[in-house]
Amino acid sequence: MKLILVRHGVSEHNKGDLISGGASNPDLSAEGIAGVKKVSRNFDESQVDLVYASPLIRAKRTAEILTKGRKTINLDPRLIEMQFGSWEGSDVTPLYENCSDAFDFMGMIGKDYTKYAQNAESYDDLVSRCQSFMVDLKQVASQKTVLVVCHGFTIRGLMAAILGLDTSEITAQDNVTFTEINFDEANDFNPRLMSFNRALPAYYGAINS
Repeated sequence: MKLILVRHGVSEHNKGDLISGGASNPDLSAEGIAGVKKVSRNFDESQVDLVYASPLIRAKRTAEILTKGRKTINLDPRLIEMQFGSWEGSDVTPLYENCSDAFDFMGMIGKDYTKYAQNAESYDDLVSRCQSFMVDLKQVASQKTVLVVCHGFTIRGLMAAILGLDTSEITAQDNVTFTEINFDEANDFNPRLMSFNRALPAYYGAINS
């Protein structure tokens, strides 16, 4: 099984540096749409057997544009962005200034953010639902190339679940970038990270690959 993880295009919230989680549903910005269309010209959707996406519009539209409307998009709620509770839609800067211990050494939201964000999802819960998605995916996608379009924190959760890492060991993925993982099905789906955070795919779905 070959897995292609793609973060959605630039959304209206991304432009404003707002926290945009699972309860936020902004559309792609004009810049975001243009960016996905540009990348789609170098992506061969015919190499992809299955497409999954978060049901949030920024991910769903990215998947539709990237595959040029030629693929069925399977929407799975387990792929939505992390739920940030009372922090949803907030400006990051004042939160960083007032709750500095909720952020890690690179300024990313860390595990302790749940001390401040009410009704927020923990990293452990995020990884758990990502693990659930991967267990089911392996049942239906044997020997297939799978495109998954979702969100920055969700990709970190998926990679943590797949590679047995802690989320703190994985940095953020840029908008409309590709991470590729190959699974050895003869060896209990042992994963191998092939590429990370690339502007274009290196192995799966690349034009003329």
